[in-house]
Amino acid sequence: MHLCRSIVLFVVLTVAQTFCLHGATRSHYLVLSGNVNLGAPFASVDFISGPVEKVGKKNCHWWELSVPNEAGPLFRVRVLSANEPFDKQGAGEIERYQLQIPATGEVLEYREINSGKALLPAWDDFQRYFFPHPAIPGVAQTCSYLGQTLALQKTEPDQPWQPWSSVKILNLNREMLVGTSRPFKDTEGHRLPDKKEYTYTNFVAEDYRTMIDAGINLYTIEPYQEQWVRSEPVFYLRAAKGTPALQYPADLYRANYLGEMMFVDEPAIQTIYGVEPRKLAQNLTDVSGLIEQRTRTGYFSPAYYGIWHVEEELREQHVNFGDMRLAQTDYPVWETLIEAGYYEVKAGGNGLVHEGRYQLTKFDESVEKITGVKYKHNTAEVLQFYNALLRGAVRPFGKFWGTAIYGQCDPAIAPLAFDKAYDMGARYFWFWSSDHDHHLPWPEQLALARSLKEYAAQHPRRSIYLPAPKRDTVITIPNGYQLAFEDMSWIKALSDPKGKATGQYKNVLKRAFAAIQQCSARGEDYDITVDDGHRIEGYRRVIRIKEQ
Repeated sequence: MHLCRSIVLFVVLTVAQTFCLHGATRSHYLVLSGNVNLGAPFASVDFISGPVEKVGKKNCHWWELSVPNEAGPLFRVRVLSANEPFDKQGAGEIERYQLQIPATGEVLEYREINSGKALLPAWDDFQRYFFPHPAIPGVAQTCSYLGQTLALQKTEPDQPWQPWSSVKILNLNREMLVGTSRPFKDTEGHRLPDKKEYTYTNFVAEDYRTMIDAGINLYTIEPYQEQWVRSEPVFYLRAAKGTPALQYPADLYRANYLGEMMFVDEPAIQTIYGVEPRKLAQNLTDVSGLIEQRTRTGYFSPAYYGIWHVEEELREQHVNFGDMRLAQTDYPVWETLIEAGYYEVKAGGNGLVHEGRYQLTKFDESVEKITGVKYKHNTAEVLQFYNALLRGAVRPFGKFWGTAIYGQCDPAIAPLAFDKAYDMGARYFWFWSSDHDHHLPWPEQLALARSLKEYAAQHPRRSIYLPAPKRDTVITIPNGYQLAFEDMSWIKALSDPKGKATGQYKNVLKRAFAAIQQCSARGEDYDITVDDGHRIEGYRRVIRIKEQ
């Protein structure tokens, strides 16, 4: 094996992209169950140590992982990485990532379109669980893999290695997730009046081709619809159960399968309209604290909307995870009351998406109601305010944000809402689909996706995965407060219009909106966040709104 590596290294140094066709070593492992109550999920695992390939000035290593079956491999994964996974430092940086699933005839390579780098599945601790690594550091005879123990049975040197042919490359854009929330569309094709319900029909293959061409790249699907998206340069979400059921572990290696959850649904709205909080909440901080706690409780759970929900569904199918945890963590909170978004993201939510029902007149009326001051806002100012709340909620935690267009949104504002969000660094560009007047008709979804696709092509932006740039101003409000448009007088401390707490709350709102108007008048790029003691940096100016 070492001699082959030396020969290959010499060849690679002289002729780029050359492979050692007969110098690979196959290691065959038997699987010992990591759970005393369940048998191993498969009998054996093969690992092939392949050739060296030069990437730039670095020598990288090809290797293959497969789970054999009587009818052939359940799947085969090929990786080009800085090291082999058995090395002390692990696989290191991944340059190429390929997946072969013989049962479907797919041979795919996943790449992130902005960087050109390999794109790995988004499961938490993917390399730790889905790549084998020595159970005892430095000793590859006993390994850990998918929560099970691998026992080395034999090694076979001088095995053939050929690059896979007919590999379909999927260039995926993880920085712009343009998505529709349901697996169906309306049949009317236009808006209906008076909250009348639409007639819905499930998407078919032709619909997905139309949506992909328009620029929609995130889909919530029924299991039978997977066949139309899984080999396309798009992301998809589906339940582990259903017909056909998710194939463990093969389907979890698909880098464009994100899990089941698209979002966590409105913890703030569900809290402030709950019977118990309205009866018992004494102070505004009770409500903000409860929103944070409920978000954390639901997010870190196996329940629906929880990060371990896919794992729970697979456990119900008797999948043996051993000591592994399958966590889907990369999904945001979808919320109307984004004024409470900071507390939701602080609780662990991976981001924040606004339910965009943007209308100028209603916005002006709401601001006047809570401040007592008449303001006349233009579209850009309204969008910047909402985006400043979103950005200010996620920036302290390094998370992502975006907006969703609803049927109640002014159609004249909707395209500008996407453009403005894109310019300000959004990741999520969504549509709500279902529920009478909340529903955005399918033709409007397509038109907005095409408009955003064209706008983004004409206005390239820096990666949202880079450190956030320095901005002009951040406006901070006291911990526990919200710049809420909702009536909060049901909270006991705010029930007295002339009470001290009510006066402090209204003064915070007035001073915050006065600062917002000042920033708008100066043409500043501002954020709005909560001053809970976290380090506030990355701004040229900090405006702190105090209770007194």
